[in-house]
Amino acid sequence: MMSSYEENSTPIVEIIKSIISLIATCVGLAIIIIGLKYTMEIFQLIFSILQSPSHLTEPIHQLAESIGGSVFDIKLEDRAIPMANLIALTVYCGGGLLSAWLTLAIMQTGAKIVSLTAGDSGAVKKILHNAFGKRMQPKE
Repeated sequence: MMSSYEENSTPIVEIIKSIISLIATCVGLAIIIIGLKYTMEIFQLIFSILQSPSHLTEPIHQLAESIGGSVFDIKLEDRAIPMANLIALTVYCGGGLLSAWLTLAIMQTGAKIVSLTAGDSGAVKKILHNAFGKRMQPKE
């Protein structure tokens, strides 16, 4: 005959599953926070460049010199068009776009991890019901 302790005990597999789910959820949240941090840095860079475009002069000049400098200039009768600067600006903006896309992908990955590991909709409904009480009526 089993004692009441043995009947009410949770199987060790369920405990391990809960612990792994908790760890995976924490990892997902950490990934979201990391992505959010990098996203904020990228937007801060964009806003600082929009407020003062002179911040962009030196990086573009250095990148243009590394590409080849005045070798790519198109020479017209009255002036020269600095193509290396245009190429450098395109590479710089493309890198910014790629960085923004990657940070959003990082955040989306973290959100998917959290969704897969903590996706118990019943638990979410109970939390919302406890938080909002009678104001939130559950859907039938």
